[in-house]
Amino acid sequence: MDAGVPPGGVRREELAERLAVVRVGAQRRAEDTRAAAFEALVAAHRERPYDVLHGLYLVRSGFLAAYAGAFLGRPSVVSARGNDLDRSLFSAEAAAHVLHALDRATRVTTVSEELARKARALAPRARVEVVANGVDAGLFRPVPPDEALRRSLGLTGRQVVGFAGEARVKKGLVPLLGALALLARDRPVSLLLAGGVRADDAGVLAVFRRQQPGLHVVELPYREGGELAPVYALMDVFAHPSLRDGLPNALLEAMACGRPVVGARAGGIPDVLRDGREGLLVEPGDAAGLARALGALLDGPARAAALGDAARRRVRSAFSPEAELRRYRRLYGALRAGARRRPAAGRGSAPR
Repeated sequence: MDAGVPPGGVRREELAERLAVVRVGAQRRAEDTRAAAFEALVAAHRERPYDVLHGLYLVRSGFLAAYAGAFLGRPSVVSARGNDLDRSLFSAEAAAHVLHALDRATRVTTVSEELARKARALAPRARVEVVANGVDAGLFRPVPPDEALRRSLGLTGRQVVGFAGEARVKKGLVPLLGALALLARDRPVSLLLAGGVRADDAGVLAVFRRQQPGLHVVELPYREGGELAPVYALMDVFAHPSLRDGLPNALLEAMACGRPVVGARAGGIPDVLRDGREGLLVEPGDAAGLARALGALLDGPARAAALGDAARRRVRSAFSPEAELRRYRRLYGALRAGARRRPAAGRGSAPR
């Protein structure tokens, strides 16, 4: 959907020989916009037939891909990323789209083993596989910290616990602040929030600041990926204490930058971060356990450095963009081959 296209309008852009973008203008009613998007999908297929339809995130594009695939008799892939099964499923409006996408798609991919189990629980007939996120270990790499930035943020002479991305309650903001308060009892420590705090949850931080006026919390506005490596370098330990999650890119980025990490046993975090091997794991919501784990790494720089080195090796070997791309290419190839072997599907059925 594109606000630059008039309501109800459709604009096609040929970006390269084999790449086109079709933009649909948003309408006043969301259901009208989605209907227009479906019609645009069907019209584009008539002009240049699809081999496979792929919808990222189940609620909107996933539903459209599964529905259009069944309608057109083409294989479809839908991908669960996290919020679609952790939160949207419990919305009366979104749940029907989530369940339809899971049940009707030819294949379902998820970014973590936990999401795969949830998808199978909701749609036992679904063919589900895990395709993990990847990050560029050349872009995200160990670099010297930006000392001028350190001074400007007031971090000089302090141990720094870092978090990247938009901090919010779902990402463990409350236990993270609680852990900071415990750590601050016996050391000069700062919490660096690289990406700030989500507006809806800013009140949580405001309350903690009133209750704990001595806490040193620094909010750094969002930066593009290429500017983040020096920011990660300011962090003595990276924390990702999510209560629920998919496979957070910020975790992979920090690991690729060689940061020692403490993460929660939530979502796909344990798929990547193996306790005691690439970092430390704690239970979601456990502020005291999080403080102990963070303190252990702050007090043990040699162990922290070894875990950071192992974390970078882990991301480079198993969570690269190339590995993610290979998995999807194999999946698309298998679906195309299966579609060629199978008699043409009826308009109302999807191959499985």
